[in-house]
Amino acid sequence: MAKGPPKLPSLKVAQTATDADREPTGGAGRRHAQGGRLGVRGKLFIVSLVLILLVGLASGGYLELQMRRWIGERVETELLRQAAIAKQHVELVLRQSEPDLDRLADTLGAASNSRITLIAPDGWVAGDSELSPQQLATLENHGRRPEVLAARAGGHGINRRFSTTLDTEMLYLASTLDSQPPGWVLRISRPLAAVDRAIRDLHLHLIFAGLLGLVIAVFMSGLASHLSTRTLRALVRHAHGSSGPDSATPAPPGDEIQGLLGSFDELADALQLQMDRLAQERDRSQAILDCMGEALFALDARQRVIMVNQAALDLLRREDPPLGARLSEITGVPALEATLSQASAGELVGSEFTLANPGPREILARAAPLRLSGGSVVVMHDITELRRMERSLRDFVANASHELRTPVSVIRANAETLADGAIADPSVAHRLVATLERNAQRLVNIVTDLLDLSRLDAYQYQIRPERVRLAPALSACIDGLTPLAAEQEIELALEADPELWVLADPAGLDQILLNLTDNALKYAPPDSRVLIRAGRRDAGLLIEVVDSGPGIPLEHRERLFERFYRVDTARSRQSGGTGLGLAIVKTLVEAMHGTAGMEPNRPQGAIFWVQLPAAD
Repeated sequence: MAKGPPKLPSLKVAQTATDADREPTGGAGRRHAQGGRLGVRGKLFIVSLVLILLVGLASGGYLELQMRRWIGERVETELLRQAAIAKQHVELVLRQSEPDLDRLADTLGAASNSRITLIAPDGWVAGDSELSPQQLATLENHGRRPEVLAARAGGHGINRRFSTTLDTEMLYLASTLDSQPPGWVLRISRPLAAVDRAIRDLHLHLIFAGLLGLVIAVFMSGLASHLSTRTLRALVRHAHGSSGPDSATPAPPGDEIQGLLGSFDELADALQLQMDRLAQERDRSQAILDCMGEALFALDARQRVIMVNQAALDLLRREDPPLGARLSEITGVPALEATLSQASAGELVGSEFTLANPGPREILARAAPLRLSGGSVVVMHDITELRRMERSLRDFVANASHELRTPVSVIRANAETLADGAIADPSVAHRLVATLERNAQRLVNIVTDLLDLSRLDAYQYQIRPERVRLAPALSACIDGLTPLAAEQEIELALEADPELWVLADPAGLDQILLNLTDNALKYAPPDSRVLIRAGRRDAGLLIEVVDSGPGIPLEHRERLFERFYRVDTARSRQSGGTGLGLAIVKTLVEAMHGTAGMEPNRPQGAIFWVQLPAAD
């Protein structure tokens, strides 16, 4: 096989070119490799050369084995064909009385260009195309030859071995003959020198092809390494430049790959630093957004949600952000699309709408454009409570004005009547003065209730909860209202465990009980009963005032505890109510960390209840 071209000159050229092509990749003094180390071009050249040699040797050896096998098979096939032809002639001659077998062997050997040997049943050679009759007598017995034994055992036998007679390596093929007596064997053989010559010719061709391929491969590997390292050097310079002006760490000593790795390390550090900064900014922004009480939606140019804060999820009653969905589809408000289109066009717009699901809520939305992306940012405020308070305030002002105007008008009219001379008539004057006194007391009651509510709203009414025994407080309430109940022919009843203790402000508790019981007496019919009962519920105490009056229609129940709200206005004014008693009850109960409510009594009437913390 070829030994390959000398390596030293090629390596020297590659090394010189590598040293000449090295350039700085960063600041002054930076280099991809230092002296005494091979560059990428040199390494690529050595690797290519070694690969070419290994591939050449492996392919040459494999090809030689295949050629030997193929030529041997061809020779065996040809010997089999010649043996079949020769057998016919020999079998015909053997039927003659005195056959000349040696001459027959010479004739067949000349015709087939092979050595023909005829072996008798006793193993002695009867004819041979390469030997004279005198030489046949000197031959040893061939009955124990491997090919002869194989032929007699199976009809054919093939063997390769060195022939001492012809002094060369031979391929032997023996075949039994159909003769009498049986046991005759025809052996045909051919020297393997032709195979060796073909292999030597193949060696020469392989050496020539290998040298030619090696020269071409050396040239191509040098060109490829030059082109690849040129791009690699540009990549190194670009990587150093991309790592930023603050990167002052020199590239590590070595080849271009090591320099590139160093540049990538610097670039990775710079990117990691930027990612850390961005992560901090993202966390800071997300924390700010989550702390906002308003719902925030960031939309792209197609009005699809790309970011929300926690308040937005709470507003929509969702756990997962609806990313990728249109805001108008999420809220169920198609009118939002027009508002968002105006915002995308660069306008700062706002709109108010009702969010129906889940539950009706009034929403005030403001949209601002994102000028770079073409999207918008929408901030939504839940103003349901604000609108309710506004309506309550308007109703309160209207009701308070109406409630105050009525007694004032009566007082003014009666005072003018007295001034016009009615004071001289004792019977008329007495009636007018009584009316003045009654309406003045009504004014005092309204003003007192308003002051109590204002102090509660301003947290000026001092709530001091303490352990209060409930039974005495209920008894005191009944004792105070018994005369009024007797006038109306109404029975007051009490059902309560005497050992119940409640955590409440004593004065506030008395006012709660008086207001609830007084409200029941106003609407209970004569000859009926108002029941006050108390018991445990969960971790608190439940106090209920049960009457058998006309009850509360369903449409009025949600507004019972609003200020100046009346179900039956005429009857309330007739009884002297101010419309603030239940509002005071609710405010006091909530100040004591309790709840208040109403439910219908079966079959008729109403049950007003409050639940306060127990003090066991």
